[in-house]
Amino acid sequence: MNYFKNALFTVVALVVFSKTNAQTFAQKIKNTTFVFGLSEHIVIDNGKEYQFKFDTKSWNLMPFPSKISAEAFLKKGWSLGTEFAYTSYKANAIVDNVALLKDNTFFSGDFHIRYHFDILYKTPSFFDPYLMTGMGFTYRSGVNKTQTSTGTNNIGVGCNFWIYKGFGLSLQSVGKFTMKGGTKSNYLHHSVGLVYKLKPLSGKPPIK
Repeated sequence: MNYFKNALFTVVALVVFSKTNAQTFAQKIKNTTFVFGLSEHIVIDNGKEYQFKFDTKSWNLMPFPSKISAEAFLKKGWSLGTEFAYTSYKANAIVDNVALLKDNTFFSGDFHIRYHFDILYKTPSFFDPYLMTGMGFTYRSGVNKTQTSTGTNNIGVGCNFWIYKGFGLSLQSVGKFTMKGGTKSNYLHHSVGLVYKLKPLSGKPPIK
């Protein structure tokens, strides 16, 4: 009998605890500021990208939108985000110092943390620069088969320009350092796009 009572008490306690945690999590979500984006992105992956030469022939891009992103603000300028990008490496493009014989596929998925410097401003500003770092996954069908899929360590800079009622323009540049293939497999990932800042569902002031 005592065993049954203890078991029942444990089940009730777990239900109450889970319900409380669910309510707390739901409340945090309602108080969170989210930013969603659609972007055009450029991949520079010719094996000489860190010579920083302006050469549009080395750009791999597709029509807008070819990248989607989502970001959730935490506290004191920090945020967590994710983004997914797709493009095509055209035939004759130079990738990792090798000319491709046919069109190939590029896909990347990344998770990052950002620090927004607008938190330092005394008054709200349309100018929202940030630093970011994180990790990701990249698939490139045009490279050596042993390096087609690889993880990446990412570091970058960017800026949002808040123009009108939550809508803004986003500029971002990220260096991605691959875990396979050596330095020639590292690449640059630039993007420009539209972003929208969604106010907290709770109606409270946005988290910064």
